[in-house]
Amino acid sequence: MLTERCRLPALLFCAVTAVSAHACARKDEPRPPEVALRIGAALPRQGQAGSGVNGVILMLTTEAMITNEPDGRQSGRLASSWTWNPDHTVLQMKLRRDVLFHDGTRLTPELAAQALRVNIAAAPFGFGTVTSIAAAGDDTIELKLSAPDSFLLPDLSLVSLRLPGHPEIGTGPFQVTRQGAGEKKPITVLRAFDRYYGGRPTVDRIDIEVFENQRQAWAAMMRGGLYVLHEVSRDAIEFVQAETTVNTYTFPRSYYIPLVFNVNRPVLKRADVRRAINEGIDKKALVSDGLRERGRPADGPIWPDHWAYSSSQRTFAFNPDAARLRLDNAGLPIKVQESGVPARFSFSCLLLDDVRFARLALVLQKQLWDIGIDMRLEPVTVGQLQQRMKAGDFDAFLFELAGRSLSWVYAFWHSPAGGGFLNTGYTAADAVLDRIRHARSDEEVRAGVSDLSRILYEDPPAAFLAWQAQSRAVTKQFEVVSDTNRDVLSTVWQWRRAPEALRASR
Repeated sequence: MLTERCRLPALLFCAVTAVSAHACARKDEPRPPEVALRIGAALPRQGQAGSGVNGVILMLTTEAMITNEPDGRQSGRLASSWTWNPDHTVLQMKLRRDVLFHDGTRLTPELAAQALRVNIAAAPFGFGTVTSIAAAGDDTIELKLSAPDSFLLPDLSLVSLRLPGHPEIGTGPFQVTRQGAGEKKPITVLRAFDRYYGGRPTVDRIDIEVFENQRQAWAAMMRGGLYVLHEVSRDAIEFVQAETTVNTYTFPRSYYIPLVFNVNRPVLKRADVRRAINEGIDKKALVSDGLRERGRPADGPIWPDHWAYSSSQRTFAFNPDAARLRLDNAGLPIKVQESGVPARFSFSCLLLDDVRFARLALVLQKQLWDIGIDMRLEPVTVGQLQQRMKAGDFDAFLFELAGRSLSWVYAFWHSPAGGGFLNTGYTAADAVLDRIRHARSDEEVRAGVSDLSRILYEDPPAAFLAWQAQSRAVTKQFEVVSDTNRDVLSTVWQWRRAPEALRASR
């Protein structure tokens, strides 16, 4: 017995020693290096608001109830499913139960309803049919409408939820730990959110730095100071693609560039004149020469991959002879204008003072000159353009407009009561746009879109020129999750360091 008693303390001592040794071994093991991603964005002449940086931060730190897919359909995000009542005036949305805000607060129906009410009230357009938003159970919210609204779901995909009273707190895979606005060298820092319901991001930290121009950002990337170039300009794309240490990722932007007419102007009031302008435009040449092949021709404001897009619609073919004949028949021969220029007529075109549009405008100007129309370019700032667009103080303007969602089509091409963004005097599409908005079924939406396409062809409010493409550059130090139809930055939380980069960092 004595021997056994003596052995017990010894065994305990050995056990404690083994545990301590194991703990020390774990403590001494080197931690994996932090995976940091540095993104460089060029600051355009118009300021950071137009650079897309804020949009990237929003995309990585906040989320909406649902997501718009490339074909215009919706899929679940914070909401896992949704149902309509028979007359499409009540929408119930079931929430995921595993979503946390960045401060650890669980997303409840009460918080979701409150956040939606706040964000919808601040939305620039839409949601006019929503009469109430409230919790309807322990995992459901309910939206009541005054009338059916087929735009509600795509519009909800644009509303990011933030913790009520704390707009800096979202539910996304990253959280902002440092906001770089107003600094001499603006750098915004995002950190991985450990409790993200989709799984902890494989990237620990993202630094977003703003440069004065793309040349500076590219130089920083070549020195190893950046891993991602936020946007590769059309002029630089071939040069960047030739760099062996970098991969480029191009995706379609759901933004089209139109030449928008003010139909209150005497000569542009005539639909036959606007049709002639459309016939005189070579859109393939605009994409080739004006956009450096970074896009595709547009035949209207409806996203060509949208599920309701009408492939049977009539479109304008490039036919300068027909355009000249139409203008002759309209009583618009070439004659010397007040400015001394020989032309059928002249009009001014507001143009954002930005290289993205300048080359395209010059190619378009030459094409219209070939059919006898003098388009005079008037460079303006973003603020001036927005003010004059809304006031109707223009003959025409050239800019980019969003087009993936039918609600954007409504906002831009319905008369000002629809959205108030544009004041063109155009009302021909109002009735059919209202019909699409209040449709109760996919079939009604498709029929409305088909009728809308016909109206926009017969009485065009604009010359719809091109849909754009955008490119980002990423060094080969990262393995990127990519999809040709989406912005590659939307999957950044799933990126990993390339094996050779990891070995080099150890």
